[in-house]
Amino acid sequence: MNNIRTLFERSVSRTPEKVFLIFKDQEDTYENFFKTVKKIANGYLSLGVKKGDKIAILLPNCLEFPRCWLAANMIGAVMVPVNGRFVDKEAQYVLNHSEARLLVTSNFHMNMVKRIRKYLPDLETIINIDNPNDGDSIPFSDILENPEYLKQIDIKEKDLAVILYTSGTTGNPKGCMASHYYFVNLGDIQGRLFQLTSKDRVFTAQPFYYMDPQWNTIMVMAKNATLVFSERFSTSKFWNQIRQYKITCFYCIGSMTSFLYNMPPSELDAQHYLRMVQTSGIPPRIHKAWEERFNVPVYEIFASTETTADIAVSPDMDRKAGTANIGRPVYYREAKIVDKNDVEMPDGEVGEIILKRAKDMMTGYYKDPEATELAFQGGWFHSGDLGYKDEDGYFHFVGRKKDIIRRGGENISALSIEHILVSHPKILDAAVIPVPNIIRGEEVKAYLVLNPDEDLSYEEIIIFCEKNMAAFKIPRYFEFKDSLPKTPSERVQKQKLIEEKDDLTRGSYDRLATGNRGGNT
Repeated sequence: MNNIRTLFERSVSRTPEKVFLIFKDQEDTYENFFKTVKKIANGYLSLGVKKGDKIAILLPNCLEFPRCWLAANMIGAVMVPVNGRFVDKEAQYVLNHSEARLLVTSNFHMNMVKRIRKYLPDLETIINIDNPNDGDSIPFSDILENPEYLKQIDIKEKDLAVILYTSGTTGNPKGCMASHYYFVNLGDIQGRLFQLTSKDRVFTAQPFYYMDPQWNTIMVMAKNATLVFSERFSTSKFWNQIRQYKITCFYCIGSMTSFLYNMPPSELDAQHYLRMVQTSGIPPRIHKAWEERFNVPVYEIFASTETTADIAVSPDMDRKAGTANIGRPVYYREAKIVDKNDVEMPDGEVGEIILKRAKDMMTGYYKDPEATELAFQGGWFHSGDLGYKDEDGYFHFVGRKKDIIRRGGENISALSIEHILVSHPKILDAAVIPVPNIIRGEEVKAYLVLNPDEDLSYEEIIIFCEKNMAAFKIPRYFEFKDSLPKTPSERVQKQKLIEEKDDLTRGSYDRLATGNRGGNT
């Protein structure tokens, strides 16, 4: 059953009338959804799409996204999700690099698509879900006129299902080749970690062009549960959505837990149907308080687009809340902590987390064998993440190798400073980067985004830092911003911050300079 089509067919046969997906006020049962997907798949075939062809999807969150994605996989075609926030050159790169033959999009993106169309030699067909009669695209309604019966196609577990373009924090994004086995196995392990049953309702607020809603879909399908998804993540709407749809569990990235925690407390915070939350990177300082305030346990998982789920805290483990505990390797994964020479470190000592290559991981980077070989040096994926293993065999996350700032003789984790800064009730988001310095080698700079309608002086921030972190960790430079550049997975693109100025001290508050006073206005 290690391909998505077989998994889908069996799931539908078990609970045809059960609600599979909910988006806003729209519900789709397993059987209804399956029928629509088969019509779309036949539409692709009628347009000449063959097994292995690339079908790009450039859409906001909507029911058409998973329908069009799974239709591609039903005929052995490969889905290429395109970031909906891309500008012309970025979208052009992904569409060209992936050699997409067909693009599914909407009116919202058509102006951009028209501008870059002449630079896309492989793109033959555009389908528009908004059904215009503009001559530039095929109306989606025409595709839905195709029959439901879908011929059998030989799809193997190793066949490519999706090309997931990585965040691209530096340079052009790389395309992670994800097989059918990649998704079926990921859906299975996540179902086990969530202890999912057909009675569960899972929620995701992340964009479908990112991998999390995709594995959420497969996980829910495997257990005949229900997936509810929203247009986007909204702190003000989130808990109302959780209550409205009677959600029992969800996954979110670590920054979302901070955003939710920094919302004003409500008497409704603990009123919901949730039984567990899974996340990657909840700030240790708020972990226990988050669980107490929202009355639900939070379990950490260590995962990536390249390697899927690797290390996790399962419900039968000690969460060790507040220690950045990410658990133990899942049953099929071999992981270890190593030094710069790949020599395994003793328990308690910090090193890089590396993972033994396995068939559930990405096949490699699309059309980039050199980058693939580099990532899997010696048969192990080098994550670039630092951690240590405690005496109980639990792994703990410390931070990114690239996020270690060397200030004088001290090694400082940017992540640890960010976690402290976002615990301030007026700070919504923070990013910490190194600034070259002749004397100390590197200095620390913090970018801060305040909550709406808040004001905060630099003096107040420094006093807060002095109370909550060692003196050598306190940033020298501070700068307020309206927002931070983010990847699709909501990670801050620090390279963009580093490259936006020749002199990173310009426009910053320098706490060591004399006469500095002021706020964010």
